[in-house]
Amino acid sequence: MAHSDPSRMIDRFTHNVGCLENKNDDARQLTGPSRVSHEAPRQSHGKPPELPTLFAEIVFVVVCSVGQLLFAIVLANTLVNQITLIDALGLAGSKSPWLIGSFCLANGVSVVVSGSLADLTNPKWLTVGALVWLTVWNLIGIFSITPSRIVLHFVVRAMIGLAVGMIQSTAVSMLGRIYKPGQRKTIVFSSMAAMIPLGFGVGALQGGAFSAHLHWVFGSTAIVCALCTVAAYWAVPTLPPSSGLASEATLSIKDFDYLGAAVSVGGCGLLIFGLTQGAPTHWTPYTYTLVIVGVLLLVAFYFVERWVSRPLIDGRLWKTPGMVWLLISYFLGYGSFNGAWMFYAVRFFLTIQDKPPIIAALYFIPLAISGTVATVVVAKTLHVLPGHYILICSMIAFALGPAFFLPQTSDTTYWELSLPGVIPVAFGPEMSFEAASIFVTSNVLKSSQCSAGGLLVTMQNLSSTIKIRALLLLGAK
Repeated sequence: MAHSDPSRMIDRFTHNVGCLENKNDDARQLTGPSRVSHEAPRQSHGKPPELPTLFAEIVFVVVCSVGQLLFAIVLANTLVNQITLIDALGLAGSKSPWLIGSFCLANGVSVVVSGSLADLTNPKWLTVGALVWLTVWNLIGIFSITPSRIVLHFVVRAMIGLAVGMIQSTAVSMLGRIYKPGQRKTIVFSSMAAMIPLGFGVGALQGGAFSAHLHWVFGSTAIVCALCTVAAYWAVPTLPPSSGLASEATLSIKDFDYLGAAVSVGGCGLLIFGLTQGAPTHWTPYTYTLVIVGVLLLVAFYFVERWVSRPLIDGRLWKTPGMVWLLISYFLGYGSFNGAWMFYAVRFFLTIQDKPPIIAALYFIPLAISGTVATVVVAKTLHVLPGHYILICSMIAFALGPAFFLPQTSDTTYWELSLPGVIPVAFGPEMSFEAASIFVTSNVLKSSQCSAGGLLVTMQNLSSTIKIRALLLLGAK
């Protein structure tokens, strides 16, 4: 990859994350796998005209960052309370991965669907509606922590995942429309990136503090969501639907790919449900049927997207050299971190070392600190290392976490092996995201970069669910 001035590279990165610039630039498709355009983007350092005051801008950015923050918070407060929740719900051990899987599955599917919705509608009302939805379902979650309401509990987690996914996609759409390339946009997206490690630390402490009063995990989250709803209603500006290509008429909700959305949701849902139910039912015929039908629907989704005029996932993505291999590595790496290491590392502390939830939460505070440091370090090295080297380093970081846990026993102290494993593994998600961003901004058409970003988020969330199930099945053998 050609070396370039770091400030210009970061500007190009944040410019493309918004992925809503003039799409006539598709004619300037980059053909080489590692080429980066040297055309300087337009600079804009002032406050966007859509936001009346600096205070309104700060509140707006906070609202846009809430999706990332809540994603990490929900994962963390569930992880540290997984054993407590199993006891409170009377949950069979084989079904415990659904505590996270239901959230991640719904979130991953929602990101693909809601990204297109945000482009075709006024994103303000999607954001406000999603936050209201979150508030309501967290309130319902207060009353779902009993064995007789176990189904309701999983529905609550899925509904929360849907809303968080919508907020994540809508935030990217709004920021891309409002901010032009420049230092201000760089700061905004850097702030969003820092929300994942920060949210994990906050969520772990929240879950540990309320482990004896689980209903307050939902209650405190509902309060935060209600406050964010008020802030979003006040601070988020009204924006028209995103414009399409110059040859297209003005886009509207009528252009949404309803068929593709239905097929993708059905395929992912049936596939994950079949895999999850396989072990508890000893792979009865109906579980095989669910998996087969799910796979067939995903195959059908590929052909549907080639047929519709405005697909959820642009078919040209699959023709981009290296895109498939990037998705595979991203799927395996992030799934190993989020769906395997985090889930079972917390369980190791809770069950093998018999630590209370609050202590397990404190053990992962260095992960939040290291992840925040990783955000700064990776940003400084973007112009030094080619993207594929960054991706390789991220895979090594993903592997270091489990490697430090392999020799541990119930008597191993936290300072001996756990802490040395927690610190480097935090670089995995950050470096893999940056490597994927470099690839997308260097090789994918600008009009397809929203689809590519949504597909990456979907892959990371679905991989978490699938990896948990795969390792649980492996352990059962």
